[in-house]
Formats: sequence, C-alpha cells, structure tokens
Amino acid sequence: MRLLGTGRDQDEGDEDASNDEYSTTSHWNRQWYPPHTEPQQSGVELLMNGEFGRLGNKLRSIKGSRSVSRLLLDRSHNPRGTLSREELSSELIPNSNGTAVASNGANLYVGQYSKDSSFYYTCCQDYRLHVYDMTSPPTKYIKPWRNPRRGTSALDDHDRDHESTLKVLKTIQGHPGRWTITDSHLSPDNERQGFNCPDKSPTVYMTNTLDSSTVQTPIRFADQGRRQIRSLWGVYDDESFGIWSCRFSADGNEVIAGGSGHIFVYDLLADRRTVKIKAHSDDVNSCCWADTASGNVLISASDDTFLKVWDRRSLGGSRKPSGVLVGHTEGITNVSAKGDGRYVISNGKDQALRLWDLRNMCSSDDFDSFQHRDFRCRDYDYRYGHFPRPRRPAHPKDCSVMTYRGHAILRTLIRCNFSPAETTGGQYIYSGSADGRIHIWSLDGRVVQVLDRSQTLPMSYDPSAPELEPLTGSRATVCVRDVSWSSREPALMSVGWESSLVGGSIVARHEWKGLSKMAYSLEDFTEKQRTERAQRAVKLTPVTLPSSNFAPDKRPKLNHHYTMAGFPPGYFVIRSVATGRLWDVSSDEVEDGTPVILWSEKEQSLVEGLRSPEANNQVFFIDTSGALCSRASGHAIDVEGDLLALRHRRPVSQPYPNAYSHPLPQFSYSQETQEITVLFSCDPAYPPPGNTTSNAWRRRRYILSSVPMRRPKSFIDNASAFLSATVTAPFSLLAGSVSTQPKSTPEEVFSGDIDLAEDEVLEQDRGEEGEVDDSPEPHRNLRLLSIDPRGTPPEGTSARKRGQWQVFALRRSAAPRHTR
Repeated sequence: MRLLGTGRDQDEGDEDASNDEYSTTSHWNRQWYPPHTEPQQSGVELLMNGEFGRLGNKLRSIKGSRSVSRLLLDRSHNPRGTLSREELSSELIPNSNGTAVASNGANLYVGQYSKDSSFYYTCCQDYRLHVYDMTSPPTKYIKPWRNPRRGTSALDDHDRDHESTLKVLKTIQGHPGRWTITDSHLSPDNERQGFNCPDKSPTVYMTNTLDSSTVQTPIRFADQGRRQIRSLWGVYDDESFGIWSCRFSADGNEVIAGGSGHIFVYDLLADRRTVKIKAHSDDVNSCCWADTASGNVLISASDDTFLKVWDRRSLGGSRKPSGVLVGHTEGITNVSAKGDGRYVISNGKDQALRLWDLRNMCSSDDFDSFQHRDFRCRDYDYRYGHFPRPRRPAHPKDCSVMTYRGHAILRTLIRCNFSPAETTGGQYIYSGSADGRIHIWSLDGRVVQVLDRSQTLPMSYDPSAPELEPLTGSRATVCVRDVSWSSREPALMSVGWESSLVGGSIVARHEWKGLSKMAYSLEDFTEKQRTERAQRAVKLTPVTLPSSNFAPDKRPKLNHHYTMAGFPPGYFVIRSVATGRLWDVSSDEVEDGTPVILWSEKEQSLVEGLRSPEANNQVFFIDTSGALCSRASGHAIDVEGDLLALRHRRPVSQPYPNAYSHPLPQFSYSQETQEITVLFSCDPAYPPPGNTTSNAWRRRRYILSSVPMRRPKSFIDNASAFLSATVTAPFSLLAGSVSTQPKSTPEEVFSGDIDLAEDEVLEQDRGEEGEVDDSPEPHRNLRLLSIDPRGTPPEGTSARKRGQWQVFALRRSAAPRHTR
C-alpha cells in the first residue's frame, strides 16, 4: 500500500482550536438553503441513465418488488445469469449511529478503507499512522490498567493514548512537524504509505506499510538546487510552500500534488519533479484523478472557489486548464471522482456539495472573461463555525448538475465521496459534517440517511449488536471530518473529533442493521419504506423500446423447443461422465477469449438458495437467441480452433464470416447418447475469400470431448525406462534390428502429420497408453472433435465416456420429500 500524506500551513492550525460556541448545537449551523425533500428531475435522470448501477435494481425498488430474500430465491430468473453484490446490497445503507472501535489522544485527519476494504488506516495530528485489519472482527474491549501513582497505563510510550478493538497491523511514527497530516492516498500496488514533511516544506515521505521497515523516503517538490536551511524542526528547503493534497497516477509511477496555488507532477522512476504550474489564485486544498483507469485527467479544487480540469498529457506544454467547473461561491474543501472520467463531486465552504459532469465544464476562454468576479462573503472564516448569509446560492455561471445540502462544512476541510461501485453502483453520495452527523444522499437530491455521531456507543459495545435506543440528554457536538464506505459490506467507518472538553478523536463503525436489530417498530419501518418508494417513483417514466425496431412481420419469435436444443430451461451444470469434472470458465474470468475447461466441482448442491455465488462460473444457460452462455459473465460460448472460449458480441467485419466475426455455433444435447453436438452455419475453418470452397465440413459431425492427462513421470519411472532401453538396445544391435525410421521433420509436425501435444492426438490414434487419465491436476481440457462418418469411430469405453456428458438443472428449492 502506498499512502501519501501532506502538510498544511501553520496558520490553519487554529482549525482544531477550542471554540466554546462550537461545543454545543446552537445557531452556528444555520442552513440558509434547506436540502431537497423530493427527487429532482436532473438527479432522477442521473439515476436512470445506466451509469450509476443496474437499472433493474431501481425499477424493482420502485415497483415494490425489491427484497433481498426474494432475489436469493428467484435468482434463477435473472437474465444476466449472475447475482452480484450490487443486486444484494444496493439499498442496504448503513443505518446505525455507530460504535467506537478506536480512539486517539490527538485529532485524526484521515480515515479510509483500502480499495479492497481489507484494511483501514488513519493519520493522526501527532504524525502517527495506524493500519487496522478489517478481515478480523473487533475483539472485546479491555480497559488498560493505569498506575494511580504515576498516572500512566500499561500502554507503551509509543502508543500511549491509542486504544482499539481492531487488530492493529502496524503503527508508524512519521517525521514530526509543527501541525498535522492533511491528506493521504493509496497507490495501485498497495505496498507503500506516505505522509507529509514538516510544515512549510514541500516534501512528502513514503514508507512501507505492511512490513516492519521504518525507512521513510522523501519526495521533494521544491526546485532543484534550492538552498536548505536548518531549524529547530529539522532541515527545510528554502522554497516555502505546502503540499496539501496528493494522488498517485494510475500506474503508480507518478505523484500529482496540489499546494500553494500550484499543481505538481513528480516522476518516481526518474526521481525528479517534471511539472510545476501556477494553477489557482489561492490554495489548492484537494486534487484527484477523474479516471482511475488511465490517469490522464486531473481535477484540482481551490479556495478561489473553482475546480479546474487538467489533461496530464498536455500539462508540460500548456499552462491553461482543459476546462473549469464553476458553481461554488466559497472555497472548496475536497473533490472526489466516481472514477469513470465523467462525474466528480466537491464539498464547498458555501455549505453545498455539488455534482459535476465534465462534459458540461466551462471552457478556459469563457472562464477568462469572468474569473475576476468574486462572490465570496467578506471576512468569512469557516474555521470559526459560523456561515453568514451568502450573497448568492450559486455562481451565476453555475455548470454543476446537482446540488446537495443539509450538512455543515465548518471548522475543517470535510471530505465527501461516492458510495462504492461494487455494492451500490455509486448511486449514493456521503459526507462528514461539523454538526456531528454523517449525511447520505441519493443522486436524486434527497437525504436518505443521517447518522448521528453524538449517539455513538462506547468501545465496550459490540458494533454488530442490536441498535440501542437513542441516548438522552445533551451531548457535545462531534465534528466528523472523514468517512469511508466499505466495498465489501454495507458498513461505514467515520473519524470524529471530540469536543474541546473531551479532546482527541474516535473512530466509529456504522453497520447496516436489519429490522431485528433496530429500535423502531415494524409498522414504522413499513411506513418509512412505503413513503420512500413513493418518492422514488416521482417523475419516473417507463422506458420502452420503439416499435419500429422490427417490421410487423419480422418481429422475433421465441421457439422454446429449438432454442433449448435438449438443454433444460434455466441454469444448469455440465458434468463429464469420464472424469466427474464440470465445465468451468477458466479462473472465473470474463474477458473475451477466456477458455472453457473442466474443473473439480466447486458446489455440490443444485438448490439455488444453497449454492455459493463463487461457483457461478460452472453454471451455464441457453439465452433467447439459442446461444450457450456462462452465468458468471453472461457471455456466449464460441469455438476457437478446437477449443471452447467466451465470446463477447462483436461487430460485423468484412469479408463475413471470418475468424473474428461469425455466427455463434449452436450447441445441442442428446439425453439418449449423452453427447453434446456443435452445429455450424458456415465453415468453421473460415477460409479466406478466393479459395476454392469445400462442403466437406457439412458432412462432418462435431462433438465435444474431454482430453485425458497423464501424471508427470517420476524419477523412478524415468530410471526404469532408461534401464530397459539400456538392456534391450545391445540385443537389438546383435539381432540386426536397427530402426531405420527417419526422424520427424519440422514440416511434418507443422502440417499436422505428427502431433506432439497430448491434447492434440487423434482419437483414433491415441492407443491404450493414451487413454490413461491419472494426473492429479484439478483441470482437464475440452476439445472439439470432427467426426467423419466414413472413418473409423473411436473404440474403447474410455474414449466413448470422454464424449459423454450429464446435464443437471439447478432447482429453486429442495426436492420434495415423499410421505408414506
């Protein structure tokens, strides 16, 4: 894991100073523009455009047929052939106020899951970084023993004020500074971690996270050749600016950073800074990549109220951004991307969270004409917990798609994020807040969940236990700076600053808890669900296909008997009679050309509700076009040479048909012979145009067979063969029976007269030794056999069994028991 942390100017140090007005909920958090209570048209269009999760989930939710238990029972009717985590958990929003799982004596500025959510890390104001194992459940809290005479605890001096019920993988003490770590980021390889140098020094340090190494490598963003000065805090570059936000590139070879109005690019391989651009007229508080796959488009967010879009490929040659996102009227605290190169969100000190579509950004030329206009409130400082009446709700040139309100962006640079694409499709947006609450919005603008950190339970409670009744009495407000949503389960981790009376920070875990663990009644829950469902249905119109897609007499008709071709309806598995292994998509891949092989059975149950989703790559079905498809990916099965492979839908290319673009073969199963036959509508050799066409392929019959595999010969086997040859060779010479058979030439091997691979031996020529299938390997290969009716069919029981298959349909429920 790589993690980058950054320093901030010391004048920001008052951000966490004691503030009596802030310590209790009062008029300081006034909402000048209330949040939306009904779905907004632009937000609904976002939800239904297919870029934020599967539409089927949303349509089922609107119709009232959304139920996890029903999905598990009815997943055999799923047309995609798989039941993803998104289908199960897209509406499971964390709904508990949380339970403390860690505490620190100083404020935590960063708290994030790793991309796979296997660990969680925090960055503390005292330059300590903790990495927690999220694959292990929290342990029972045991209060550390303290010496009443000395006032110390059993904890060591290195971690004296840190407690946690989570398993701590590593604690790193970073280089000390004068303030804190304000930002961090994980690299794609998940191997290293970084943090800031002392304030006023443009340096980021990197260290390994998951081993015992304490080496910290500096990345210096200052100009080369700058003079270094020594002070009480260490060695500093004479060039004075802070690095306040940093991100790794998609390949992990570069670091993009934002600082005092500048953005920088550092090449880790060349070990030097390659780009420095004066990007903004004020501090750059945050930056991110718009596309996590390619890493070409960078977004920078500044206190000058603007977000600027930069193309990494032209950063060195142009000093102008590719575009500007205009809408905030105050400085921007954080920017976060969906990762698709199109949508980003930002938190602003104008108490607004805005969603942007990069296709709607303002051009640099248009921006030059109005960039001098300033709509910020005079003398407003977000650190002191009061937002005055704004001059405008948005910039006159606002190009944002949606605005989300209800939270408080005060006291610190509070962060926002999209919900995980793996489990929710990114259809929610969430943020911390200075009012001590975690706000979760639907893309349509409504607040769908508010979690109150003032009601968080102490560390002695179980985070997965039933939710308790809300605590009574007045409690000090907690400032929630950072929140992270797990990509594995419906759970949040939040970092909250305690009030000035308590001090320090607490990390809380917020889980989704079903009705059995919630404090409200069934009637309240049902009414709440009914109301939310009705709201989601507002302004939604059904999507229908135009009737002109097909002529009246050309509409497709599904011939059930033909399309099933002997296979059972719904999902099924295919087992080899000879080996007992099942058809399996290799390595559970979904890429075009992935081979289909035989593999040991992963799941023995044929009941849908009892099967593991990890075994879906051994499940197949016949779609409405008659194609044999894999359930795990939904892609069709094609023949590539004499092997089976996944095939994505491809465009028609000329001359048609060809090896790249051709009609899919038709697979049929005979219960009598237990053979799977492959029917082609064109020559499977796909000869190039101009060649003399032959109809010989039409007379052949194509069936599927498994290929036997011999176990590797041991040392004893090789020694026996050597001794046998040593003994028999001299007698052969005396008898005059020296073999005069010439060695095979490369031309003979290439022409196919001699096959060297075990799985390429002709069935007729395999022989008794070739029938042996005793390899301990779990896989076997599948092979398409071309049978000439005029030739000699393969003889032997083993050869016949290799071409026989058993097809078992999956059931929705267990077989009924017979009563006497």
